[in-house]
Amino acid sequence: MNVWYRISPCTGKIEVAGPAELHICRKLSMRKFSRYILCAAFCLSVISFVPATAQAVFDLSVTQMEGGFDLRFGTLQPTDFKLARQMTVRVNSDIGKAYRVFQQMTQPLATPQGQPLDPSQFQMYALQGSNTRGTLIYRQEEPVDAYQDLVYTSNATGESDSFQLVYTITPKNGQIPGSYYGRMSLILVPVDAVLSQVVVNVQVYVELAAGGSATVEIATSSGSDRLVIDTKDLRVTKEGLEGTWPQVHIKVYGPLGTSYRIYQALEEGDISSADGYNFDLEKVSVLFDGGRQGMISAPATLKGARQRQLVYSSNPQGASDEITITYKPSRDFRLERSGLYRGRLILYVESDQVNASPELAKKTLDVEFNIAPIFDIHVYSQDTEGVALNFGNVSFKSGPKSSENEIFVETNMGKPYTIVQRVSSPMVDGQGNKIPAEDFVMKVKDVETDEVPKSYIQEFVPVKEGENTIFSSGPSGASVHLKVEYRLTMRPESKAGNYNTRIGYSVVLD
Repeated sequence: MNVWYRISPCTGKIEVAGPAELHICRKLSMRKFSRYILCAAFCLSVISFVPATAQAVFDLSVTQMEGGFDLRFGTLQPTDFKLARQMTVRVNSDIGKAYRVFQQMTQPLATPQGQPLDPSQFQMYALQGSNTRGTLIYRQEEPVDAYQDLVYTSNATGESDSFQLVYTITPKNGQIPGSYYGRMSLILVPVDAVLSQVVVNVQVYVELAAGGSATVEIATSSGSDRLVIDTKDLRVTKEGLEGTWPQVHIKVYGPLGTSYRIYQALEEGDISSADGYNFDLEKVSVLFDGGRQGMISAPATLKGARQRQLVYSSNPQGASDEITITYKPSRDFRLERSGLYRGRLILYVESDQVNASPELAKKTLDVEFNIAPIFDIHVYSQDTEGVALNFGNVSFKSGPKSSENEIFVETNMGKPYTIVQRVSSPMVDGQGNKIPAEDFVMKVKDVETDEVPKSYIQEFVPVKEGENTIFSSGPSGASVHLKVEYRLTMRPESKAGNYNTRIGYSVVLD
């Protein structure tokens, strides 16, 4: 039995012919049929092997001379030589357009704690002659920065090319130890072509070891080598002084591999005036802050710096840390004897490192206290500044009533003085009726001063009209805080009315 075949006009496949088609097929000779089959097969082959539209090639890759894709510099001692790492950059392109390659430091090298690497320690340069077609930008060795810097420009037809970049780490004495990590990008940008830029990120690692001289920074808040407190710059309130206090900031970069301590001490043990008067150092508080990795000392006064005063102790590993010392004057700081006081304060950072000098750092600061002359009197009545006596309603039945004035005399003149009370008239009403002198009395009480007063009114006496001394200081004229109590008594025969007088105070040098 003969089987006849046909080529389907719809699918192009070879199929068995049906009965109705056999009479047509029989007319075909086997030679013609073979040629027909070969022609169909050839057409199918041509159709099967027509290639798809080609994709444009435009990419960038990097490899390190030592292998891998990251820049790893290992551990560098301060005494090591500069270390270099070479990187090959390859660009594959068939777009027929020029292109450029840029470099950018997208994440600057820094430790996990945020300590940045000195920019001068991480640099790069292009290896001239390492390219074959385009233009490798000539540059001297310079820091890798956060800007997009042009590294390479292709020829006009944008042919593929490769070139080499050299990156260096330069250790230095006193470098800040730690593990530094960063990231830079190489960016392939087409010129006059509708293509996206290609970005390749390169991780950078370097370990800087401690060694040589430890890095310690000691600086004042003013930026100078002086600690100055001038009373002319201070504001006085009832609670104390307001102003900006001098500070010392200390930074130690570790780990040092051993513990360390920070001390302060007055060079001569005191802060003194030109005539030899020593400042009362208890009037300057010393406050310590920071020191999160070790142990900070409790608040103290500057008196403790007459000997070596411990400020801070590190942990056993000598971890990095920051400490701030604040020198805060007390309220009576301004009452020290007027004049200019000078001294020198030394700050020490010492370690327990074996076979090495214990002193890591030392800084000497000039200390100046400028005390302006003061001779003031302040009067408060019921916590309000000013002179006021208010007895309210007083009667024979209610009994005596009292009212007080609080007096502060602030002086640093070093001379004796007196407080004088001025009374304008007896207590009288609008009709001229007077309170008898023995019914309006006063005394001085609650005296607080640094020396024994010469005299003051300690028992009730009649309030006298005119000027009268109520307090006399000791020979050094120390400041004083006291109260003056006034007592008013009404008799059965006293006439009703509003009684008043005027009272004032002054302070006078003897």
